[in-house]
Amino acid sequence: MKIRTRSRLILVATLVIFLILLSIITQSVILQSFGIIEKQETTSHAQRFISQINHEIENVAVTCSDWALRDETAMVFSEPDSMQDPSLFFQPLSMKNLDIDYIMIYNASGYRIFSETITNDGETILSVPEGLDTIVRDSIIIEGVSGSISGRRGISSISNDPVILAAYPIVYGNRSDLKKGTLVMARLLDTTRINNINQRLQLDGALIPYTPKPGEETLSVQEFKAAKGGAIIVLPSSDDQLDGYAIINGIENKPTFLLLTITTTRPVYQQVKNSIAIVAGIIILLSIIFLLAVQLLLQRFVLAPLSDLDSGMKSISESGDLSRRMQETGDDEVISLTRSLNDMLDQIQRQRNEMHELIEEIEQQRDDLTDARQELDKRNRDLEELNRKANLYLDIYLDAITYEILNAIMGLRGYAELVRTSAGKKEQQLADKIIGLAKRSDDVIRNIETISRIYKNPADVGSVDLASIIKKEMESRTGVNIIMEHCNRKVLANEMLGVVFDNLFSNSIKFGGEKTEIMVSARDTTQGLLEISVSDNGPGISDAQKPLVFDRFAQDKKTRGSYGLGLHIVKMLVESYGGTVWADDRITGECKSGAAIRFTLRMT
Repeated sequence: MKIRTRSRLILVATLVIFLILLSIITQSVILQSFGIIEKQETTSHAQRFISQINHEIENVAVTCSDWALRDETAMVFSEPDSMQDPSLFFQPLSMKNLDIDYIMIYNASGYRIFSETITNDGETILSVPEGLDTIVRDSIIIEGVSGSISGRRGISSISNDPVILAAYPIVYGNRSDLKKGTLVMARLLDTTRINNINQRLQLDGALIPYTPKPGEETLSVQEFKAAKGGAIIVLPSSDDQLDGYAIINGIENKPTFLLLTITTTRPVYQQVKNSIAIVAGIIILLSIIFLLAVQLLLQRFVLAPLSDLDSGMKSISESGDLSRRMQETGDDEVISLTRSLNDMLDQIQRQRNEMHELIEEIEQQRDDLTDARQELDKRNRDLEELNRKANLYLDIYLDAITYEILNAIMGLRGYAELVRTSAGKKEQQLADKIIGLAKRSDDVIRNIETISRIYKNPADVGSVDLASIIKKEMESRTGVNIIMEHCNRKVLANEMLGVVFDNLFSNSIKFGGEKTEIMVSARDTTQGLLEISVSDNGPGISDAQKPLVFDRFAQDKKTRGSYGLGLHIVKMLVESYGGTVWADDRITGECKSGAAIRFTLRMT
């Protein structure tokens, strides 16, 4: 990409980034600030509307309290549990002037003995909506509660219209048997009254029962919980208006809510957005003019000299003539760059001459190296042949020696057995020692053969059943107390794994005797490996000897004597399976309480 193109892209990218940042700052600072102010205004409107609703509730409560205390109201109970015509006392015109739409009277037993509805025309109907009586029985005349609840007031809804209720007790009867009835008055907040409140407060609010259907929720779960706690939720419904929501608890003892919605227009917000758009357009126009001016200046004072320099370099490159030099013209920086390039050409020319000489020297050294490599290959082949013959002779000697030694040991054991059956007691003891030494020699030969097999023909590793291999070795040692726990696992090993447990069991019996108790257990490790422990209650291994017991013929004169090749073979096999092995105490920190050989295997 040419510098001219790159410079234009950089300028355009800078302009775009500037405009994006300007837009973000405008949205996050200016518009957000106005949005906060408008939310505060909407919250204030909602609080004013709620205050007015509370004022309406208190008006109904005051009216109900005043009428409940009048003697005329108590006189409606002329006899116990009976009533004269109360319409003589609750005149429609008076109730209409007090904005009372529904009147209900209940006796001390909780039975409704009078109900009256005052219509918009000033007429009376001797009944009330059925839902209104249900609200009263849920919140005021509660089943199982004698009398009424003094001063109970609140808001609920009938047929999706909000209604204000207030209840006060009526005391009637003689002094020796006073009873309490209940006077309930209600005011319906229909559309006309809500509009009057809006006109009085210069707001646009509404009250609706809040029972949203799934998928039609006005508020989210978090917003609904906040509103139940008394918060006012303000949400933008569009760029033109904000909606404020508040939850008003109903009078019922069961959870009922009225959703208050307040709509607030956003003229300032729109005006600010329009002003920002105009300013943004002016900034874009000025940025384009600035971009063109910068581009012209760059072309005149920077790009043109660099273009001439580029043409000179291309001419030298195409001709391959490093003796040519570029003319030093232009500003100081361009002249300095041209002079540096000319100096670089001088250095390249010198280095090219030195390179030719170096190449000739390398070619000579390469010929010498080829001859040395051929000589090395010849010697390597000779060494491989000598190694093959040495291994062959070693195998022959090892097979012959082990075969002859085994035959000699078998003969020695045979003669010892013959002596043991025909000689005296002392000779029998000597024969037993000869048989024991022969068996130990036989074990050494077997271990040497095992080491030879491991080195010469390592078996493939695969999934084996750990418990089956341990049980097989346990069955071959009748009379020895061996316990196995948590070993029903699959591990990566081969049939030689039995040699590991054979040597470990033999080692424990050798130093602890036939009555030694041996425990085999397994557990998972955090590294995803299986840790297997073979422990006994024998004489144990000293701390100084623990790191050395896996060396060939390691000595521990204070405790267990020579360890021979058994533990060395255990280490070779475990490491060939990708695990590690170490010596430990059966009881941590008590080396004389028994030894434990622990090793890890990979699981399948």
